[in-house]
Amino acid sequence: MPHLPSLPDKATLFDVYRRHPAVAQAMLALNDAVMRQPSPFTPAEREAIAAYVSALNDCQYCHALHGRAAVNLGMEDGAVAAICERPEAPEDPRLIPVLAYVARLTSDPASVGPEHVRAILDAGWTEDAVSFAAFIAATYALMNRVVEGHGIRADEAQADAGGARLAGPGYAGIAQMLASEG
Repeated sequence: MPHLPSLPDKATLFDVYRRHPAVAQAMLALNDAVMRQPSPFTPAEREAIAAYVSALNDCQYCHALHGRAAVNLGMEDGAVAAICERPEAPEDPRLIPVLAYVARLTSDPASVGPEHVRAILDAGWTEDAVSFAAFIAATYALMNRVVEGHGIRADEAQADAGGARLAGPGYAGIAQMLASEG
């Protein structure tokens, strides 16, 4: 049940966005820039990292939707589960320091140091990868708090539909859908 009594029982982030179109457009533009524009990480990897950050933040809605989006974008379900449940042993070992970095940045940002960045670089990633890992962690700290602040949850059908929307039309497409409603 969402926290705002005027939201429907099975409210989604769309319902919140419809109430605040200017905020929705800004947040979706941020998500598009971080999650879909050129990056060292594939869109599927970025969605899986977002699912992991959301799991760390105990945000069931974002964890479910972004995990489904990663699968819809071509990542194996087991690979997404490994990232979220066993970040010390993902299928791609180059992600180990990336996941350690986003975990530290999520739980104790002031403790991130050059050694955490060096581990990512030593795994063969570029400095842009470090930036995008930070962008994903920061974006999902924001998104998770918006979702949790409104008490939004996803059942299986909502998670499947939301994951398909993120993988299909994506963030820019969702922004266009919302704009066309207004």
